[in-house]
Amino acid sequence: MSKLILCFLLSAIALFADVTGKWSGTGKATTSDGDAQVMTVSLDLKQSGDAVTGTVTTGQSADRFTAKGTLAGDVLTLQVETDDATYSVTLTVKEDTMTGEATADHDGAKIKVKVDLKRES
Repeated sequence: MSKLILCFLLSAIALFADVTGKWSGTGKATTSDGDAQVMTVSLDLKQSGDAVTGTVTTGQSADRFTAKGTLAGDVLTLQVETDDATYSVTLTVKEDTMTGEATADHDGAKIKVKVDLKRES
């Protein structure tokens, strides 16, 4: 019986995603006024329980932006503060990939970024 309980606990632990590490990929941004661009996106994350913190960089600048959020099951939600906007990010974690969307308002235009990331380490 104890072996069965141990197997169950190990299986349950495996179901929870761990996003600690470096992630990189692309962001395809569009604005409500029709502008579009593709950029490189990198995240360096640390998870403690369901709390996630880290930094975000893009290929657009050398700036590092602070990210804070939570992981609930396989859904990661982050708030990313940049110099001119706060992005609300929702990503779905599947093994070593994350996909989703970031949104923000900037100078009256709504920005939407489709994000596709893979784990580096």
